[in-house]
Amino acid sequence: MPLTRYYIAASADGFVADADGGVAWLERFTDDSGYGYAPFYEAVGTLIMGRATYDQVREFGDWPYDDKPALIVTGRPVEDAPHAGVRAIRPDELVARVRDMRQEDEAGDIWIVGGPASTAPLLAAGLVDQLEISVMPQLLGNGIRLFHEGGPAAPLKLLSHQAYADGVISLTYATGA
Repeated sequence: MPLTRYYIAASADGFVADADGGVAWLERFTDDSGYGYAPFYEAVGTLIMGRATYDQVREFGDWPYDDKPALIVTGRPVEDAPHAGVRAIRPDELVARVRDMRQEDEAGDIWIVGGPASTAPLLAAGLVDQLEISVMPQLLGNGIRLFHEGGPAAPLKLLSHQAYADGVISLTYATGA
């Protein structure tokens, strides 16, 4: 069964984007290892991202996920999709679609890309298997939080951790521990 994984970078004070929704603050963080991104991405079969994340990624230029299907959680059409595998899914369809995807043995893991909007309903439904958070040595003070306030309380089990020379710490937790 594929895993549903929330893989993301967050500031040390728990923000994934600044007050304007920007992620330029991440540009100073580079490491030859890629912070484990390559092996993570290799295991991914499908991406799920909210509309705000999708629009932001499209502004960056070329679509970086040409080799993977992506479901964009939105109530609006996805116009000018970068390839045929990029499709819109209504927010009210998300939980059922992920349940179906988890039954497909050879589909690869499911990556929740971006902020908390798409993650919250999946966490509430118990459909997120792993939280993979790279804590960046940066304080933002405000912005978009890693998780919505008032989300479900859940025990976590630390599966792995990795410290990098630049101060980044990558943590992988199993949910429902």
